[in-house]
Amino acid sequence: MQQSLTSGGDIFRRNGMGDHDMTSLAGKRILVAEDEGLVALLIEEVLNDLKCQVVGPVSRLAELEARVEAGQFDGALLDVNLRGEHIFGVLPKLQRLGVPLIITSGYDAKTLFPPEFRDLPRIAKPFDEAALRQLCLKLFAKP
Repeated sequence: MQQSLTSGGDIFRRNGMGDHDMTSLAGKRILVAEDEGLVALLIEEVLNDLKCQVVGPVSRLAELEARVEAGQFDGALLDVNLRGEHIFGVLPKLQRLGVPLIITSGYDAKTLFPPEFRDLPRIAKPFDEAALRQLCLKLFAKP
């Protein structure tokens, strides 16, 4: 059962996770775009625990665009707003390439997203570490 986040400053709530076979994520290169340093570190920790290789993290839209152009990643975990700039412009290319992606956002209402991106997997911040792990396992473990 998930509990609501109550202590200020906590971004993740750690809870007991059952053992997962993380070998399906071993070596997966996941592009991370996040402009809040603490959040980026915690995302890196989750991905490292899942045996992924973190690409980035990047904190500016221009950096994200350059990484997307360069390729060399298997999935993406992207904050929707990087220093005041929305990342929606890079999403069509990622979709065309078939890159599994997760959107993170401080906004939970899907109506705040352009219609063509409302059904993308996303997790609202502050997020639960267990929920992020589950979503990563579900999306990035696909061949």
